[in-house]
Amino acid sequence: MAVRLYFTFLILFFSLLLFSCANEEQTRSDFLIEENFEEEEELTSIIEVIEIDTLEERLIAAGLIGIQSIDNRIMIDLKYTTTDNFMGINLYGNVSDAYLQPEIAKRLSNVQSHLSKIDSNLVLYVFDAVRPLSVQQKMWDALDSIPVNERVKFVSNPKNGSIHNYAAAVDLSIYNLLKDTLLDMGAGFDDLRKIAYPKFESHFLEKGELTLEQLNNRKLLRKVMRKEGFHVLETEWWHFNACSRESAKKFYELIH
Repeated sequence: MAVRLYFTFLILFFSLLLFSCANEEQTRSDFLIEENFEEEEELTSIIEVIEIDTLEERLIAAGLIGIQSIDNRIMIDLKYTTTDNFMGINLYGNVSDAYLQPEIAKRLSNVQSHLSKIDSNLVLYVFDAVRPLSVQQKMWDALDSIPVNERVKFVSNPKNGSIHNYAAAVDLSIYNLLKDTLLDMGAGFDDLRKIAYPKFESHFLEKGELTLEQLNNRKLLRKVMRKEGFHVLETEWWHFNACSRESAKKFYELIH
Protein backbone atom coordinates (compact mmCIF):
# COMPACT_ATOMS: atom_id res chain seq x y z
CA MET A 1 0.00 0.00 0.00
CA ALA A 2 2.79 2.38 0.95
CA VAL A 3 4.66 1.57 -2.26
CA ARG A 4 1.54 2.24 -4.34
CA LEU A 5 1.02 5.64 -2.63
CA TYR A 6 4.68 6.48 -3.21
CA PHE A 7 4.43 5.81 -6.95
CA THR A 8 1.12 7.68 -7.19
CA PHE A 9 2.80 10.71 -5.57
CA LEU A 10 5.72 10.51 -8.03
CA ILE A 11 3.35 10.37 -11.01
CA LEU A 12 1.41 13.44 -9.75
CA PHE A 13 4.67 15.31 -9.08
CA PHE A 14 6.08 14.75 -12.56
CA SER A 15 2.71 15.53 -14.17
CA LEU A 16 2.61 18.91 -12.38
CA LEU A 17 6.24 19.55 -13.32
CA LEU A 18 5.60 18.84 -17.00
CA PHE A 19 2.46 21.04 -17.01
CA SER A 20 4.40 23.89 -15.40
CA CYS A 21 7.19 23.64 -18.01
CA ALA A 22 4.71 23.52 -20.89
CA ASN A 23 2.86 26.55 -19.52
CA GLU A 24 6.12 28.46 -19.09
CA GLU A 25 7.14 27.60 -22.66
CA GLN A 26 3.77 28.81 -23.98
CA THR A 27 4.11 32.06 -22.00
CA ARG A 28 7.60 32.58 -23.39
CA SER A 29 6.30 31.85 -26.92
CA ASP A 30 3.44 34.34 -26.48
CA PHE A 31 5.93 36.92 -25.23
CA LEU A 32 8.17 36.38 -28.26
CA ILE A 33 5.21 36.68 -30.65
CA GLU A 34 4.11 39.91 -28.96
CA GLU A 35 7.68 41.22 -28.98
CA ASN A 36 8.09 40.34 -32.68
CA PHE A 37 4.76 42.01 -33.47
CA GLU A 38 5.92 45.20 -31.76
CA GLU A 39 9.21 45.02 -33.68
CA GLU A 40 7.30 44.59 -36.97
CA GLU A 41 5.10 47.60 -36.15
CA GLU A 42 8.21 49.63 -35.33
CA LEU A 43 9.89 48.49 -38.56
CA THR A 44 6.80 49.35 -40.63
CA SER A 45 6.76 52.82 -39.08
CA ILE A 46 10.45 53.30 -39.93
CA ILE A 47 9.86 52.11 -43.53
CA GLU A 48 6.98 54.60 -43.94
CA VAL A 49 9.17 57.46 -42.72
CA ILE A 50 11.99 56.40 -45.04
CA GLU A 51 9.64 56.24 -48.03
CA ILE A 52 8.29 59.72 -47.30
CA ASP A 53 11.71 61.25 -46.70
CA THR A 54 13.24 59.49 -49.71
CA LEU A 55 11.09 61.41 -52.24
CA GLU A 56 12.59 64.77 -51.28
CA GLU A 57 16.06 63.20 -51.16
CA ARG A 58 15.52 61.81 -54.66
CA LEU A 59 14.48 65.21 -55.97
CA ILE A 60 17.60 66.83 -54.54
CA ALA A 61 19.80 63.97 -55.83
CA ALA A 62 18.30 64.55 -59.30
CA GLY A 63 19.74 68.07 -59.22
CA LEU A 64 16.45 69.87 -58.60
CA ILE A 65 16.25 72.90 -56.36
CA GLY A 66 13.57 74.15 -53.96
CA ILE A 67 11.91 77.37 -55.07
CA GLN A 68 12.11 78.95 -51.63
CA SER A 69 15.84 78.32 -51.44
CA ILE A 70 16.10 80.57 -54.51
CA ASP A 71 13.47 83.14 -53.51
CA ASN A 72 11.70 83.10 -50.14
CA ARG A 73 9.28 85.81 -51.29
CA ILE A 74 7.39 83.11 -53.18
CA MET A 75 4.77 81.30 -51.12
CA ILE A 76 4.46 77.51 -51.27
CA ASP A 77 1.27 75.53 -50.67
CA LEU A 78 1.84 72.07 -52.15
CA LYS A 79 -1.67 70.70 -52.56
CA TYR A 80 -0.43 67.15 -53.11
CA THR A 81 1.21 67.04 -49.68
CA THR A 82 -2.33 67.44 -48.29
CA THR A 83 -5.76 65.95 -48.94
CA ASP A 84 -6.94 69.28 -50.40
CA ASN A 85 -6.75 68.14 -54.03
CA PHE A 86 -8.96 66.34 -56.56
CA MET A 87 -7.52 62.97 -55.44
CA GLY A 88 -8.34 63.62 -51.77
CA ILE A 89 -5.08 61.95 -50.63
CA ASN A 90 -1.52 62.96 -49.79
CA LEU A 91 0.64 62.00 -52.79
CA TYR A 92 3.96 63.60 -51.80
CA GLY A 93 4.37 62.72 -48.13
CA ASN A 94 6.03 65.58 -46.24
CA VAL A 95 8.00 67.22 -49.07
CA SER A 96 8.76 70.69 -47.73
CA ASP A 97 9.40 72.74 -50.87
CA ALA A 98 8.37 72.94 -54.53
CA TYR A 99 11.22 71.64 -56.71
CA LEU A 100 12.17 72.69 -60.24
CA GLN A 101 15.14 72.55 -62.55
CA PRO A 102 17.64 75.17 -61.22
CA GLU A 103 17.46 77.51 -64.23
CA ILE A 104 13.66 77.33 -64.23
CA ALA A 105 13.50 78.10 -60.49
CA LYS A 106 15.68 81.17 -61.22
CA ARG A 107 13.32 82.26 -63.99
CA LEU A 108 10.42 81.97 -61.55
CA SER A 109 12.31 84.20 -59.11
CA ASN A 110 12.63 86.75 -61.93
CA VAL A 111 8.85 86.52 -62.40
CA GLN A 112 8.43 87.43 -58.73
CA SER A 113 10.64 90.47 -59.25
CA HIS A 114 8.49 91.60 -62.19
CA LEU A 115 5.37 91.14 -60.07
CA SER A 116 6.84 93.06 -57.13
CA LYS A 117 7.56 96.02 -59.41
CA ILE A 118 3.88 96.12 -60.35
CA ASP A 119 2.69 95.79 -56.74
CA SER A 120 4.94 95.07 -53.76
CA ASN A 121 2.02 93.38 -51.98
CA LEU A 122 1.69 90.67 -54.62
CA VAL A 123 3.60 87.37 -54.47
CA LEU A 124 3.54 84.14 -56.44
CA TYR A 125 1.71 81.27 -54.71
CA VAL A 126 2.82 77.80 -55.87
CA PHE A 127 0.49 74.77 -55.77
CA ASP A 128 2.73 72.26 -57.56
CA ALA A 129 6.04 72.01 -59.38
CA VAL A 130 7.90 68.76 -60.10
CA ARG A 131 5.58 65.77 -60.15
CA PRO A 132 7.12 62.26 -60.23
CA LEU A 133 5.85 60.02 -63.01
CA SER A 134 4.55 57.54 -60.41
CA VAL A 135 2.23 60.26 -59.05
CA GLN A 136 1.20 61.19 -62.60
CA GLN A 137 0.11 57.58 -63.11
CA LYS A 138 -2.05 57.67 -59.96
CA MET A 139 -3.75 60.86 -61.15
CA TRP A 140 -4.34 59.40 -64.60
CA ASP A 141 -5.87 56.24 -63.13
CA ALA A 142 -8.08 58.26 -60.74
CA LEU A 143 -9.80 59.90 -63.73
CA ASP A 144 -10.43 56.64 -65.59
CA SER A 145 -14.16 57.39 -65.80
CA ILE A 146 -13.33 60.23 -68.23
CA PRO A 147 -12.62 59.24 -71.86
CA VAL A 148 -8.92 59.46 -72.77
CA ASN A 149 -9.41 62.28 -75.32
CA GLU A 150 -11.02 64.37 -72.55
CA ARG A 151 -8.78 63.18 -69.72
CA VAL A 152 -5.64 64.53 -71.39
CA LYS A 153 -7.05 68.04 -70.95
CA PHE A 154 -6.62 67.69 -67.18
CA VAL A 155 -3.77 65.18 -66.71
CA SER A 156 -1.09 64.29 -69.25
CA ASN A 157 -0.97 60.66 -70.24
CA PRO A 158 1.93 59.06 -68.27
CA LYS A 159 2.95 57.21 -71.45
CA ASN A 160 3.88 60.57 -72.98
CA GLY A 161 5.06 62.22 -69.78
CA SER A 162 3.97 65.59 -68.42
CA ILE A 163 6.31 68.58 -68.40
CA HIS A 164 5.74 68.45 -64.63
CA ASN A 165 7.55 65.08 -64.70
CA TYR A 166 10.67 66.86 -65.96
CA ALA A 167 10.46 69.57 -63.26
CA ALA A 168 9.81 72.15 -65.99
CA ALA A 169 6.22 73.15 -65.23
CA VAL A 170 4.62 74.95 -62.31
CA ASP A 171 1.04 75.42 -61.04
CA LEU A 172 0.53 78.73 -59.30
CA SER A 173 -1.55 81.81 -58.57
CA ILE A 174 -1.00 85.25 -57.00
CA TYR A 175 -1.40 86.13 -53.32
CA ASN A 176 -2.16 89.62 -51.98
CA LEU A 177 -0.23 90.07 -48.73
CA LEU A 178 -2.09 93.25 -47.81
CA LYS A 179 -5.51 91.62 -48.14
CA ASP A 180 -4.18 88.24 -46.93
CA THR A 181 -5.90 86.31 -49.69
CA LEU A 182 -5.39 84.80 -53.14
CA LEU A 183 -6.47 86.85 -56.11
CA ASP A 184 -9.87 85.71 -57.40
CA MET A 185 -9.38 83.81 -60.64
CA GLY A 186 -13.01 82.78 -61.08
CA ALA A 187 -12.17 79.08 -60.60
CA GLY A 188 -10.00 77.26 -58.09
CA PHE A 189 -6.87 75.20 -58.55
CA ASP A 190 -7.58 71.81 -60.15
CA ASP A 191 -11.10 72.94 -61.12
CA LEU A 192 -12.10 70.61 -63.96
CA ARG A 193 -14.88 72.88 -65.24
CA LYS A 194 -14.50 74.74 -68.53
CA ILE A 195 -14.67 78.08 -66.72
CA ALA A 196 -11.06 77.31 -65.72
CA TYR A 197 -10.02 77.16 -69.40
CA PRO A 198 -8.16 80.29 -70.58
CA LYS A 199 -9.43 79.60 -74.12
CA PHE A 200 -13.06 80.00 -73.00
CA GLU A 201 -12.62 83.18 -70.94
CA SER A 202 -14.36 85.47 -73.44
CA HIS A 203 -17.34 83.13 -73.54
CA PHE A 204 -17.75 83.06 -69.75
CA LEU A 205 -17.17 86.82 -69.51
CA GLU A 206 -20.02 87.43 -71.97
CA LYS A 207 -22.27 85.08 -70.00
CA GLY A 208 -21.46 86.97 -66.79
CA GLU A 209 -20.01 83.85 -65.14
CA LEU A 210 -16.52 85.34 -65.17
CA THR A 211 -16.05 88.93 -64.00
CA LEU A 212 -13.71 91.48 -65.54
CA GLU A 213 -11.70 91.56 -62.29
CA GLN A 214 -11.26 87.77 -62.35
CA LEU A 215 -10.17 87.91 -65.99
CA ASN A 216 -7.72 90.75 -65.30
CA ASN A 217 -6.22 88.75 -62.43
CA ARG A 218 -5.58 85.85 -64.82
CA LYS A 219 -4.11 88.22 -67.39
CA LEU A 220 -1.76 89.69 -64.78
CA LEU A 221 -0.48 86.22 -63.94
CA ARG A 222 0.04 85.40 -67.61
CA LYS A 223 1.74 88.77 -68.23
CA VAL A 224 4.44 88.34 -65.59
CA MET A 225 4.95 84.65 -66.41
CA ARG A 226 5.40 85.38 -70.14
CA LYS A 227 8.21 87.82 -69.33
CA GLU A 228 10.33 84.81 -68.35
CA GLY A 229 9.18 82.47 -71.12
CA PHE A 230 6.44 80.57 -69.27
CA HIS A 231 3.31 79.73 -71.26
CA VAL A 232 -0.13 78.92 -69.87
CA LEU A 233 -1.94 75.67 -70.62
CA GLU A 234 -5.14 76.43 -72.52
CA THR A 235 -7.26 74.26 -70.21
CA GLU A 236 -5.82 75.36 -66.82
CA TRP A 237 -5.32 79.02 -65.88
CA TRP A 238 -2.81 77.95 -63.14
CA HIS A 239 -0.54 75.68 -65.23
CA PHE A 240 2.55 77.16 -66.87
CA ASN A 241 5.19 75.33 -68.90
CA ALA A 242 8.75 76.62 -68.97
CA CYS A 243 9.43 74.89 -72.29
CA SER A 244 7.93 72.47 -74.79
CA ARG A 245 7.63 68.74 -74.11
CA GLU A 246 10.28 68.09 -76.78
CA SER A 247 12.75 70.47 -75.10
CA ALA A 248 12.02 68.98 -71.68
CA LYS A 249 12.78 65.48 -72.99
CA LYS A 250 15.95 66.72 -74.69
CA PHE A 251 17.47 68.67 -71.80
CA TYR A 252 16.09 67.13 -68.60
CA GLU A 253 15.83 63.72 -66.95
CA LEU A 254 12.41 62.23 -66.29
CA ILE A 255 11.66 62.15 -62.56
CA HIS A 256 10.18 58.79 -61.60
